[in-house]
Amino acid sequence: MISYFLRSMVWRAAVKIAYDGHSFMGSQRQPDKYTVEGEMIRSLQKIGAIESLPHARFKVASRTDRGVSALGNVVAFDTDFDEDQLIRALNAVSSEVFYYAMAKVPTIFSPRRASERWYRFVLPSAGIDVDTVCTAASILKGKHDFRRFCKNDDRNTVRILKEVRVLPLGNWLVIDFKAREFLRNMVRRMVAALESVGRGTATIKELEKALEGEDKSFGLASPENLCLMDIKYHFDFEIQCPKTLKRKISDREEDAFLRLDFYRELTNKCLPADR
Repeated sequence: MISYFLRSMVWRAAVKIAYDGHSFMGSQRQPDKYTVEGEMIRSLQKIGAIESLPHARFKVASRTDRGVSALGNVVAFDTDFDEDQLIRALNAVSSEVFYYAMAKVPTIFSPRRASERWYRFVLPSAGIDVDTVCTAASILKGKHDFRRFCKNDDRNTVRILKEVRVLPLGNWLVIDFKAREFLRNMVRRMVAALESVGRGTATIKELEKALEGEDKSFGLASPENLCLMDIKYHFDFEIQCPKTLKRKISDREEDAFLRLDFYRELTNKCLPADR
């Protein structure tokens, strides 16, 4: 009777997280390296929310490369921690991962089975023909075999790209990609292809041939310009912003503003308007 009661207190949490990819050596845990998973596991164990990873069935929705940031990745785990205090406690002990939303989910829930993933890449627009990039983006949209646009790991490479949107924004192009799931390096390779076509170093025809399976590589775009914006499921998350999180966000925002102001002033000194 007692063991049954204790088991019934365990629940499965799905938690939305954000992190600056510049702070980590990637998301997947690695021995002796500071990673997103490693930091989350340390924080969860520190507050006593989990013991062992197998026992907690700890899973992350999407792995991100070194330098890639996230505003809406998701982690799931079994715990008996007080659900009203979980987000506050995690933010109190975590230095570089921000926990801001939570859902109580069924025991069978896996964060990897999402309905949609949304990635955003911010690309410098100097020397790029925006109309050509838009045309190329429309070609990528839809169902294709993306084996020439991913790192081969023996998975099925056919994917449906729901949306590719190109938005000019000052000196930048904001490119949004939405799909249920992506292959490894898929977004960065698609961005490299769009940039190559936009700069005239590759043609629309070459892009089409690559989608048809022709052995063609357009390179790999920088991870630092990529962000996992959000992951959607068939349920909503409850947004939570305790004081610990508000304080961390405010501190990082102030630091970012000061660094931006520093580089603006350095630009004014080194590249005055009359040059």
